[in-house]
Amino acid sequence: MKKWLYALAALVVLLLLGVVALTQLVDTDRVKRLLVEQTREKTGRTLVIEGDLSWRFFPSVGFTLGKTSLLNPPGFEQGATLSVGEVSLDVALKPLLDNRLEVGQAVLSNARLHLITHKDGSTNLDDLRNLGQKSAEPQTAPAPDAQASEAGPKRELQFVSLAGIKVTDAEVLLQDERSDTLTRLNRVNISLDQFAPGQEVPLTLSGNLFSDEVQASINTSGTLWLAPEYDRLRLDNLTLNAGVTGRAVPGNKALTLSGNLAYDMTIKQAGFTNVTMSAGSLTLDGELQVDHGPEIPEIRFNLHTPLLDLEQLSAEWSSEQGGSDSATTSTDNASAKLPPSVAASEPDLSILNKLDVQGTLAADLLNVQGMEMQGVSLEVKVQDGKATASDINASLYQGSLQGEVSLNANSNPASFMLNTQLQNVNGFELLNDAAGIDSLEGRASVALNVAGRGLTERAIKQSLTGTSRVEFADGALRGVNIAAMIRRGYAQVKGLPVPNDNEPQKTDFSALTADFDIGKGKVSTQNLNLASPLLRVKGEGETSLLDSTLDVLFSTAIVGTLKGQDGESLDELKNITVPLRVSGTYQQPRYTLDMQQVFDLYLKEKASKEAERVKRKLNEKIGGELGDKINEKLPGLFDKLGL
Repeated sequence: MKKWLYALAALVVLLLLGVVALTQLVDTDRVKRLLVEQTREKTGRTLVIEGDLSWRFFPSVGFTLGKTSLLNPPGFEQGATLSVGEVSLDVALKPLLDNRLEVGQAVLSNARLHLITHKDGSTNLDDLRNLGQKSAEPQTAPAPDAQASEAGPKRELQFVSLAGIKVTDAEVLLQDERSDTLTRLNRVNISLDQFAPGQEVPLTLSGNLFSDEVQASINTSGTLWLAPEYDRLRLDNLTLNAGVTGRAVPGNKALTLSGNLAYDMTIKQAGFTNVTMSAGSLTLDGELQVDHGPEIPEIRFNLHTPLLDLEQLSAEWSSEQGGSDSATTSTDNASAKLPPSVAASEPDLSILNKLDVQGTLAADLLNVQGMEMQGVSLEVKVQDGKATASDINASLYQGSLQGEVSLNANSNPASFMLNTQLQNVNGFELLNDAAGIDSLEGRASVALNVAGRGLTERAIKQSLTGTSRVEFADGALRGVNIAAMIRRGYAQVKGLPVPNDNEPQKTDFSALTADFDIGKGKVSTQNLNLASPLLRVKGEGETSLLDSTLDVLFSTAIVGTLKGQDGESLDELKNITVPLRVSGTYQQPRYTLDMQQVFDLYLKEKASKEAERVKRKLNEKIGGELGDKINEKLPGLFDKLGL
């Protein structure tokens, strides 16, 4: 028994001595030179190893390599594509006997990746990616006679797995010469478990992002799949949480994103499916594709949101307001009813020249300028400094909307166009919510075609030009009873007691139509027509967009039987056009009946009727012998008098 123990002890001592001898006798500098030579042979790149190489032999073979850098390829600026402060790697011993390479966890500390993209779209990683693709190509089998000449079958070392990758305190620089931008990620930490190409493995990542427009802290996790050819990857069940701020993101915003990401490194295209993302009050779901190969990244999407509140978003993303406090203030002051695009100064729209966006957007509910729309859908396109929303469809106020809107940021100030049609909407609710106007009701159809320059409130009102067609059916003018005003005016003219003003202040109509011309800060019409069982009203006039004042003259004709006090008919006014002037503002119109003109018309009508009666009596008296005698004495007199 003792012999066996002595033998075992001797074997252990021999192994320890062998390990010590190996660590002492192995020329680590030679190994480093070999790594440099192999890197140059395989990639054409220069590998610089400044740190020491140390070995481990138990429980697995491994090494730690100090500061190492892989320099940029020819054609790029001097410097390193990748540098690592320290690399630690283990290899399992037993699988090596079967020519199987099972690598333990690879640890990279203080790594730095500098990705450069030239103006032609080439990058300093293209040669490495092409190298990976070539190595993945199937090799042509040697001829049978060549195989037979070999001493034995060639046993190649087969890569099996990597237990994991751990990156600590890394930095990534993305330098794009096409857009002259530099994006930096620092304090990057990555943990990747049980990594092997073609297999799904858990991944976690965190870091900080810095760019000219955005700064963010990022935490993400998911399941990574990398193609054996190293040209495609997937991140399934991706979850991302970020705190974002910067010039493009006023205040501090919390961004969340979940879904599945697929990325093709060859064509530089990322595709998101089953996406759910939120930023502030906005939540979106659907699909998104980003192609960053071209100089201007191409973004394509098909997205949906349960609620799109433009006032709230405008408050949240306003560079002047920013933050949640300003959003509350904007909501409290919503009675101003200004569109969300209206600003105190012209906004900077230069970002539209850096976007290539196209897609569809749907919203269950849209809030804009105090109005609510349901089932909204539209096509969005942003390209070459122009933004358009076409094929707009929505349901609102028991009716429908179709239209399109465009914005051109290439002019200074920006120009815009709006072409929309409203069909059979509740006119009272629409006008009240959109502009605080409560003086008109009925089923409305509106066609609006306008254009303008400038996005400030005053610029929009001053530059707006175009036309509009308005049609109301089965409605009423609220705040005025035209028939009652005529009755009171008639009573004053006749010297009768003025009726009590206790009737509903409302004028019903069966139809109201008008064509409007818009320009020079005013909206004018020459053919406003209102029809009711008692009245026919024609109007003309204008309103100022700058101060909301009204100056409209209605010419009112009585076509039905209008009853006065005690029910007597006012037939005397049946052929008289009564003028009614509208002044004041949209929200508070004032109606004035021109009593002097009514009186003058009444007297003129009365005088005309009296003259007709005298003429008739005179004709009766002079129609006999007296007439014959006068005609004999004064021939032609009756003709001169028109009798």
